[in-house]
Amino acid sequence: MTITELEKALKPEERTFAREYLADYNATAAVLRMGFDGTKPAAANKGSKLLRKPKVREYIDALLREQAESAGVTKNGLIAQLLEIKQRCMAAEPVMTWDAESKSWVESGEYRFDAKGAAKAIEQMSKMLGYDAPVKLGTEDGGAVTLQIAGKAFDDGG
Repeated sequence: MTITELEKALKPEERTFAREYLADYNATAAVLRMGFDGTKPAAANKGSKLLRKPKVREYIDALLREQAESAGVTKNGLIAQLLEIKQRCMAAEPVMTWDAESKSWVESGEYRFDAKGAAKAIEQMSKMLGYDAPVKLGTEDGGAVTLQIAGKAFDDGG
């Protein structure tokens, strides 16, 4: 659905909530900014209920896509940036040690890289490309399933 179609399908309160929610991604604060006069726990409950509505979530997602497009953010651009981050993290840097004789920093012969940063960039790219989606295995007749990974077979014991 387009944003216009979603706006027509939502109540004014739901539209306002979605726009307020995008300010800080805090459902409780969004409800309170809407002028809700109940307690903070009641506002949290109301915000939670609104976020669980499929049309409200769809509207929030549509607004996010619109914001990204207007800012010039694309999936390909983000992936290119993540790839650059991964490459920078994987670049080996020499470990420097102090040489008292020459009174200077010298290479120790060891190198290090940012494994955590590289792994995080790879994880984010994987999510963006959908490689982290669960794989559903099974047969229509409920028969045994065999999965082969790197030449090694695993079965469900059926």
